[in-house]
Amino acid sequence: MKTAAVVAEYNPFHNGHAYQLDRTRSAGATHIVAVMSGNFVQRGEAAVFDKFLRADTAVRNGADLVLELPLPWAMSGAQCFAGGAVAIAGALGCVDMLSFGSECADIQKLESVADLLFSKELEEKVASIVSSSVSFASARQQAVCDIAGEEAASLLSNPNSILAVEYISAAKKAGFDFEFNAVARAGDGYNTNIPSGNSFASASAVRTLIKSAEDYLPYVPQAYPEDYADEKKLDVAILSVLRRMSAEEISQAPDISEGLENRIYSAIREAVSVEDLLERIKTKRYPTARLRRIILSLFLSIKSSYTNAPPPYLRVLACNERGREILSASKPSVPVAARASQLKKLEGRARELFELECQADDIYSLCFSPARECGSYFKNKAF
Repeated sequence: MKTAAVVAEYNPFHNGHAYQLDRTRSAGATHIVAVMSGNFVQRGEAAVFDKFLRADTAVRNGADLVLELPLPWAMSGAQCFAGGAVAIAGALGCVDMLSFGSECADIQKLESVADLLFSKELEEKVASIVSSSVSFASARQQAVCDIAGEEAASLLSNPNSILAVEYISAAKKAGFDFEFNAVARAGDGYNTNIPSGNSFASASAVRTLIKSAEDYLPYVPQAYPEDYADEKKLDVAILSVLRRMSAEEISQAPDISEGLENRIYSAIREAVSVEDLLERIKTKRYPTARLRRIILSLFLSIKSSYTNAPPPYLRVLACNERGREILSASKPSVPVAARASQLKKLEGRARELFELECQADDIYSLCFSPARECGSYFKNKAF
């Protein structure tokens, strides 16, 4: 038995994801656990389909066990997102391999950049570059270029390679002895909205086709329901919540720094839509994706303190027979639950985070037509 972990959003699950799982098995994995974002994803958006449907689709098409990446980590930047996901894989206690898609499939190159992220030299170099007009990501890429050259820095210009480096870095920091396996990304790029004609379209492209009622079936292993989540249904609710917030309350959200709370506070008094708000506050220092996460974090009551420690539980969203074998072989360092009713019995920080997740899921239910009732997470069970 050799268990591999992959980190995913499956928003939605498509042929490229199936390919990655197949290549992971070809690398020696007999069992695969996916750590998957819930109903809100890293782009600062509602997932196109709910987490139970996406998890079930993954298990039907190559994964064996799907664990949820809790909301505060799923809605974080690359470093925190990767750290939370890797912590969940490690907490399972039986993962041998960490497998990920990447534009660069050279593990040695990815590891060399990951090791550089630990260094004091890089930290000092980044601090000297970052400014009000230069984002942290850009400053870090420039710092890597100055220290290790353009080829190393180029790994931080592609989204999947960035995450690959962060996964490796997070695993090493946590002391997990994982084998690393990089699967070369096939097909269209991460943010490509129009498929190029091959069977590997990006998730962005598949979402675009689904929402425009165009043919997406060549790019996915199975058809999806016609009813998808439309995050624009939350626009008025988001504006109403933010308009009631003080600058001090805004400052408690993740990723807020350098007086951004004042900029948001001023802009929300004039903005008439979420897109309008984003246009008013975006800068070179704060790109749109980061701002989307901040705005949605404020709306969902996510605090920066929630990610100060690793996720405190493992929530099973879906599994098959091999998934049960993974759970039987696991030596978890935190509670494991296949039903929401089990998580409801937790205490302290774990209970607080679970309740936050439930509230977010109830809000997510409003993204459908017609809106869904509260409490759907208590009606679903992994097995």
